[in-house]
Amino acid sequence: MRYLHQWSHTIPYLKLRPSLIVLLAASLGVIVFAIHMLMTAQISRWERQFDDGVRLIVSDVKSKLDTNEAVLSGFSAFLQAVDRGDAEAARRYAASTTAAYPHIYMIEVARRVPVAEEAAFETSLREGWRASFTLKNFPGVAYRSSKDEGEKSDTWPIIFMYPSLPEAQAIYGVRLETVDHLSYSLALSEGNSRPVVSPVFELYEGGGAYILLKEVLRPFQKASAELNFFGSTMMAMLVIKTKSLYAEENKIEGNPRMRFSAYLSSSNNVDSLLFDHGSLGGAALNGAFLPKFERNLRIENASQPISMHFERQLLWSELLSTEMPAMLVFVVGALFLIPWLTMRHYLSLDRAAIEHERAAYLATHDLLTELPNRFLFVDRFNQAHINRQRNGNSFALLLLDLDYFKAVNDNYGHEVGDQVLIAAAQRMTKELRSGDTVARHGGDEFVILLVNILSEDDAKMVGEKLLASIAEPIETAVGMLKISCSIGIAVCPPHGEDIDVLRKHADQAMYQSKASGRNSVSVFAAEVLQ
Repeated sequence: MRYLHQWSHTIPYLKLRPSLIVLLAASLGVIVFAIHMLMTAQISRWERQFDDGVRLIVSDVKSKLDTNEAVLSGFSAFLQAVDRGDAEAARRYAASTTAAYPHIYMIEVARRVPVAEEAAFETSLREGWRASFTLKNFPGVAYRSSKDEGEKSDTWPIIFMYPSLPEAQAIYGVRLETVDHLSYSLALSEGNSRPVVSPVFELYEGGGAYILLKEVLRPFQKASAELNFFGSTMMAMLVIKTKSLYAEENKIEGNPRMRFSAYLSSSNNVDSLLFDHGSLGGAALNGAFLPKFERNLRIENASQPISMHFERQLLWSELLSTEMPAMLVFVVGALFLIPWLTMRHYLSLDRAAIEHERAAYLATHDLLTELPNRFLFVDRFNQAHINRQRNGNSFALLLLDLDYFKAVNDNYGHEVGDQVLIAAAQRMTKELRSGDTVARHGGDEFVILLVNILSEDDAKMVGEKLLASIAEPIETAVGMLKISCSIGIAVCPPHGEDIDVLRKHADQAMYQSKASGRNSVSVFAAEVLQ
């Protein structure tokens, strides 16, 4: 009875302590609020990590797409300049390119051959290159049924591949127009100055890929006894394996359960699946309570536009694995946790900004000389043209070509040739004003934009300064080397206002300098061409 009496007095005592109930309710509310805030923070953290992964993959893919266009443009310029029978030089160029850009699976060249000259062409390549060379249709190589192609005046056999894989040897001599996934792209490329992309297809040796191709027209060359390997009209091609467009580490680090897919919009307006990686996993149980992150992005590219879709299902195991310790840390040290999360967020943004700035620099500058590339030069030209429309000031375009540069590469190697190119780029930059632009046009050719000039004589004076600067001996790994250059000048507006017209006229003036003995400056003169 004594114990019962004590218990009966306990209840009223508790009722007389409402502050205890309030404290317990407040404690429970803090715990619930802490769990809610922690889960919200955790979900936001996973979403930021998801977005970081998306940005990393998109940045990597976009950088490679821009690189593809730059590499194809450089290879096209090389094919215009290489000797028509120098397949070994093309192999060296392709080897250095694929070594620098491993995502490029193969570099190929097809040559246009009139149907009437097929037999003679086949015979010349058998005698001067490969005894087994023969022209053939792709359906026969791939063991597919062929279709009637109708009358045609030209054919496009494949004559060059790097690397020349054993499993792909049968591709030599295949007529490009007989390849079903390339025939339409080939037709679009003929007479087109811009690259054209094919639909995604299955490689002969296995694996998905697509081809970026561009027509190349070589200057007219007189007939000679030398093997006419490349001819006057070619199709430069890059073969890109689809799975090489994203780095392996990007798809697993921090986002092992991310699913993403990409579709390429080819030249025939058909979206082809490039790749589809990963699966959501656990969506039935987790999807009813936890969010699924999704992003749809389009990578704009002049020749290879890509649409990408990203998905990520958040799992309970990912939240609960750290919930309890994290909740205690949150309750005890909330004042430290929020600043840490904020700092981490801004640090990730800073890293993304730095990476974006780096990717933008690589997309607009030449890797060897660090000069602006063609894409940035076109932008500078457009700015100069806009300024001219506003204030009426003239500007000039100079085309500079190093004389006998091929001999430097042949005699001393490409490493010494690179040293000469770097030194020439640095000297040209020092001779120009801050508002002028010098860009690497391709190989040993540079293009210069002089803004706000008063006359052709001003441009020619700058050309003479560049001539003298390049002529100074250059220190290389094999000692001091002397090299000269030939410069052609075209002035806007008297010689044209369009960049292609000015570049063409500057090129003609530059060849006039070469014809007059090299190591000279020439201003475009229309009457000289007549």
